[in-house]
Amino acid sequence: MEDAAPARTKVRVLPPELADQIAAGEVVERPASVVKELVENAIDAGARRIEVEIEGGGRRLIRVVDDGGGMPPDDARLALRRHATSKIAAADDLWGLTTFGFRGEALPSIAAVSRLTLTTRPPEAEVGFKLTVEAGVETDARDAGIPTGTQVEVRDLFFNTPARSKFLKAEATETANVSEAMLRLALAHPAVHFRLRVGGRVALDLPVHRDLGERVRAALARRGASVLHEAIGEEGGHRVRAFLAGPDEVSTTARSTFLFVGGRFIRDRALLHALALGYGPLLEKGRYPLAALFLELPGADLDLNVHPQKLEVRFARPQEVYAAVRHVVGAAIARAPWLRSGGATQTIRAFTQPPTYRSAPESGRASGKLDAGSLAFSRPAQSALPLRARDADDHGDGRPGTGEPSPWDAPRFFAALNYIGQIHRTYLVCEAADELILIDQHAAHERVAYARLRAAHASRQMPRQRLLFPIPIEVGETAAAAVTSEMLDALGFEVAPHAPGVVLLRAMPEPLKDADPKPLLREVLAELAEGTPLGSGDLDRVDHLLATIACHSVVRAGDVLGRPAVLALLAQLDDVDLRSHCPHGRPVMLRMPLGEIEKRFGRV
Repeated sequence: MEDAAPARTKVRVLPPELADQIAAGEVVERPASVVKELVENAIDAGARRIEVEIEGGGRRLIRVVDDGGGMPPDDARLALRRHATSKIAAADDLWGLTTFGFRGEALPSIAAVSRLTLTTRPPEAEVGFKLTVEAGVETDARDAGIPTGTQVEVRDLFFNTPARSKFLKAEATETANVSEAMLRLALAHPAVHFRLRVGGRVALDLPVHRDLGERVRAALARRGASVLHEAIGEEGGHRVRAFLAGPDEVSTTARSTFLFVGGRFIRDRALLHALALGYGPLLEKGRYPLAALFLELPGADLDLNVHPQKLEVRFARPQEVYAAVRHVVGAAIARAPWLRSGGATQTIRAFTQPPTYRSAPESGRASGKLDAGSLAFSRPAQSALPLRARDADDHGDGRPGTGEPSPWDAPRFFAALNYIGQIHRTYLVCEAADELILIDQHAAHERVAYARLRAAHASRQMPRQRLLFPIPIEVGETAAAAVTSEMLDALGFEVAPHAPGVVLLRAMPEPLKDADPKPLLREVLAELAEGTPLGSGDLDRVDHLLATIACHSVVRAGDVLGRPAVLALLAQLDDVDLRSHCPHGRPVMLRMPLGEIEKRFGRV
């Protein structure tokens, strides 16, 4: 029997309320989207002071108050109708826009999924006007006393679209997203005073600053930026200005890399790549700098009308834009002070108590005791790395590791090498019977540290070092929301909320006792905040975090190693698995057969 033909459905015009809800789905993704749209409207209205207050992560209440130009009653009513705007009048106006809102969708879209009250007064009016709208329908309108400016109050967001409400995250996460949206807007507008209150307390307060540089430095200090080096230049009509943190202040996520075009925060992978290329070899692949990049382009070279939330733009000459960023940033990096001073950060060493261990239940405990000595992977403070021969044992009790069989003929391949010396303070030169071998000291030590950390985590015996004095660390609102993650405790950190965007570090993984914990904790919290909370079965992400900790705990390129430390490291490499590559996939060594060397010297 043949399938029946599908019934023909009639084409119909959607009811206005349904059309408004669909439009709201494009513009209003979460409370942070509402804050972004309303604050942008306030900036367009010439506000010099913008105060935002939220409750319940913005779900219960969002209140935005500004001292801008305000609106007369007729304009206030029109502003709540779709596609009503004062920003454009013809298609040509879309090019060279200097305002934020121009689609005329924000206010009606927000009003369609909330209970919204708009109170406004222009300077020439003696009294203000108050308009109340519920689910897009006007329910009240009256005169009201209000200073010059506008106040928009949004209550019960998504009350009439419960399916949308279910996609919101926890209150702390939504609060962090609102704070992030405010920070992005504040970065580009130093002449405006921004204040955010969360449940009555001040979470962000950035007063008026003299210029862009002062604002960026003040705002990014919340992310732990110590020194920001400025890059400025122009190429092909594309003006580039950037504020760049040192290569030590990097992250595995782009959350702390802020990109602005024409004063708008945007997302653009190619621009991120161009910025990374400007850092050159100082920036490891897959890492993102703490930086703020500002681009100014001729209006005819820029299309802003490509994304409902205006988070993406289209360049008329994209390759020229990326080249300008790469060249201006690269020139500034070459002059950056951290290249001469050896880094702007200082190592914190405030440990006085012996390390403690997180024991597993007897049923899951690995055999053998894991002690602090088997995880002593500290970066060298002087000319020799404090590695010991006993560290070659995976378990610290003399038992060898249980890695895969060696891919080389000799069972103790690395320990049997003849160590010749170190070149460029980065590569270890070794000799075997019939080949020359170069070993990347950072990749090799990282592989050893990663294997130990992974074993300790699997047995739930991660040693931790308590601090004599807890360290407050600024991490940003979004990252601070991740301090409750159980994974943080399993990795050896003890962290507690301290203040808005600030956490208190009480203990850290013992292998990091000689490292600065600030950049690592920021990176780990940022990764935890990027996705859903990690569970015990999420092994890929757990391994990635362990690799991140390992990377921070070991020797770096440029560290001078003494011969005893090198020999101990070579011995350790024989006792770990996959010793040919570091956990990030970079090779540990390069091999040059004697025959190849003789061929290059013309001896064969």
